[in-house]
Amino acid sequence: MKKLILGLSATAIMFSGCGKNNTDNTPAQQVVVQSGPCIAGYTYGSDGRCYPNGTTTTQTGSAGFYADNYSNTSSLRVTNGPLMKTFFKQAMGACDRAAYNYGQASCDSYLAGKMDVIIQFPNAQSNTLTATIIAQPQVNQYANYQATLPSGMGLLGIALGYATGIYLPDPQQYNGAYKNPLQLNLTVSAINNSTGFEARGYGDYWTGYYTTLLAIQVPTGKVEDQTLNFNFNIQGQTAAQGTFSRCRTQNCNLPF
Repeated sequence: MKKLILGLSATAIMFSGCGKNNTDNTPAQQVVVQSGPCIAGYTYGSDGRCYPNGTTTTQTGSAGFYADNYSNTSSLRVTNGPLMKTFFKQAMGACDRAAYNYGQASCDSYLAGKMDVIIQFPNAQSNTLTATIIAQPQVNQYANYQATLPSGMGLLGIALGYATGIYLPDPQQYNGAYKNPLQLNLTVSAINNSTGFEARGYGDYWTGYYTTLLAIQVPTGKVEDQTLNFNFNIQGQTAAQGTFSRCRTQNCNLPF
């Protein structure tokens, strides 16, 4: 697996700004554009550049991108509804946990709700990224509810439990962990003759997707770009597509 090389050039290119006048001895700020870790005295910024340490314009933090289906500053659309509903249930444990689910307990509500996909690179030359997926159910401005019912076998198990104290699990109940937000560490490799990249990994160990291959694929693009078109694939099938936009806040506004 090729290591993804992030950056514009292995050779640093120095840009010098102008001083106040020809007699001003104040050194002008310099910005370095390079692919590797910054040279001594410089800090890697979230825009993919290196900035002098100690200046008011120094930017710190990893490169990050986000996509959502509600802010109109990026784009995210589901292309395979049944596959995405299974993801909400099996990978995140957010919905359809019982045999019968209604209102906001149903994955249909999440399919029609809000969703965020965020990717963050820990450093300039990393071959890993952290993907964060957040799902929210559809909200009705007048009334919202959620309800679940067990299956027939589940009701029998409950009745048996009342009678004997031994409760049998409902065979149609999902018992995987609740992971919303879901955070995954994915391995990054170059694709399409190094014109794009793909991040791959498996679902969380405590969920029903712990052996399911997940991938965020950027057919053409690099971390220095402001936007990235991507596919979200589950076991080789595309479940969603969209366009990442570069994060404008520290840690992509995530509180964790």
